Amino acid sequence: MKITTLNRLVVVGLLCVAAQTALGQGTFYTSRSAFEALLGSSTTITFQDLTNPPSGGIGASSFTASGVTFTSPDTLLFITYPGVFYPIPGDGRYLWHWDGRFPVNIFLPEGVTAFGADFSGGIEPNPSFNATLTVNLAGGSSYAYNFSAPRGSWTFFGVTFPEPIASLVYRDAGPPDGGLGGPLHEEMLDNVTYSTIPEPSLLGLFALGGLFLGGLWRRKQS
Repeated sequence: MKITTLNRLVVVGLLCVAAQTALGQGTFYTSRSAFEALLGSSTTITFQDLTNPPSGGIGASSFTASGVTFTSPDTLLFITYPGVFYPIPGDGRYLWHWDGRFPVNIFLPEGVTAFGADFSGGIEPNPSFNATLTVNLAGGSSYAYNFSAPRGSWTFFGVTFPEPIASLVYRDAGPPDGGLGGPLHEEMLDNVTYSTIPEPSLLGLFALGGLFLGGLWRRKQS
């Protein structure tokens, strides 16, 4: 069967739409090395230079580092480290949301398309925590990802999108927003990494279609 010029254009167009659709839904990573392999340059927040509010306050409602703001209306965000308040292993200071009633909101600098971090959470006596990371894109779309890990340990999770990420919400399966009773929020974050990955060009998508058509032509000639 001959592949006409019109057929070729239709196939290439469908491939471009399919590729853009797949990219639009984002990609998630559970390996930090695989995530960072995609990044050219990036920024990582380790919380080592942050301190808690002056004595007399119970915590903070927000912390900002390297252009990223972490917030929760509980005023229960703390900078802590292993052995203080909560015995979780780590490589230094990290952000801890202590017994909160709301999840942690994360606001990114403009143009960021890749976000990853070490996450922890959960509360006794639960042996693990079930987390949800909701990604809010600058264009208005939102995507939610679920992952779980043992309480008292860190797990990496990262996402990339072809359009900018405006903000994220990290929830470690605490009560409904503002709810009382039941397990409380204990979100923890460390080694927060963000970057901007160049969006694949339309030319690249057409090249993908060209490779596909080339394969069809070779099969026809064989």
